[in-house]
Amino acid sequence: MTSFIDSLAASEKTAVVIDIGHAYTKCGFAGNASPRHIVPTTVTIRGKTKHVFEENLDITSLRDRLTEFIRLVYYKYNIANCRERRVVIVESVITPTRIRHLLADILLKQFEASSLAFVPSHLGATYTLGRSTALVLDIGYKEAQIMPVAEGVPLAVQFDSLSYAGEAIHKQIQLLLEQHAFVIHQGHKQSFNEANLKLSEDTLEDIKVRCCFVSPFTRAQMYAKTKLGSDEPFKEASSVEYSLGADTIIHIPGIVREFACEILFEQDIDGKSVATLILDALIQSSLDLRRQFADNILVIGGTAMMPGFLHRLNSELLHLVNISTYVNKLAIKQFHFHLPPSQLNYTAWLGGSIIGALDTLESQSIIREKYLENGIVPDWFTGEQAA
Repeated sequence: MTSFIDSLAASEKTAVVIDIGHAYTKCGFAGNASPRHIVPTTVTIRGKTKHVFEENLDITSLRDRLTEFIRLVYYKYNIANCRERRVVIVESVITPTRIRHLLADILLKQFEASSLAFVPSHLGATYTLGRSTALVLDIGYKEAQIMPVAEGVPLAVQFDSLSYAGEAIHKQIQLLLEQHAFVIHQGHKQSFNEANLKLSEDTLEDIKVRCCFVSPFTRAQMYAKTKLGSDEPFKEASSVEYSLGADTIIHIPGIVREFACEILFEQDIDGKSVATLILDALIQSSLDLRRQFADNILVIGGTAMMPGFLHRLNSELLHLVNISTYVNKLAIKQFHFHLPPSQLNYTAWLGGSIIGALDTLESQSIIREKYLENGIVPDWFTGEQAA
């Protein structure tokens, strides 16, 4: 039944919805409850897999990779004709202008889409709740980004970010494995360092998803004291064995499984963590909106799907509001988290799907004929036209 509905939607020129993330891209059709595919944001060049947004790419190479990737989205994953079809791009609020212009040029000129709408991921996520006011925290691969949305308007002046997210957890897993794990290779046991294993991002992510979890606040405090030399007994979580190929097994201790995610909650050199992003956003908000934001917190992104994450985040907030940094600045002592009607890793895409099915989509879109005339991509926040 689902495939029939999908085929019907595709045949009626339903808008295509694409959420291009740094690590993964979600693609499908407007009006659907979930994306058709969640795929790595990569392309194959001369037989080698390359990341679309690889660092230090010149504009020509970036254009070639984006063009090839969009072609894959249309013809391999969505299996739909691109001509005369509306497109909704769910984007990060800090997407570089050159990428927005490249996407507009590729979709409207090369693939002949009839219109193109850029939707900020934080704004799109609020559509899944049916609420116009919320504090949205997006924790993806590269960084955690927070932005309030008030009465359907993204408050971009209060945008903030933290460079600790999924990628930072992967690095922490590799570091902890080097310190604590051992490897059994062809029946011979040796330390992880002696085996000289440098795990790929795909393997590190698989270990994170299959083996790791976020420690409760009280256990994290006990672990921190143990690292500082406390004599208080601390019982580690159980170890697991992870198969790496046919003849190699990695023995992953409980300390790696449980505390690789601590990097998100430990404050950096600027005193920022995932929890302080929320509190700082509340302090920067006007007094009449603070209570609304605290009662309508929405956390999205693949990293937020880690077992125990939301419970730990709430515990961190309840702890921090009572310390000297915030106790005299913020009267709010309780927080409420919304659970969207989707998996957290594609909540923003679902918001784009809802927007793409509304009658108001055309008024929010760049029309192909106008773009061909002037080449202008309006800014989604200010409404100003950029050349």
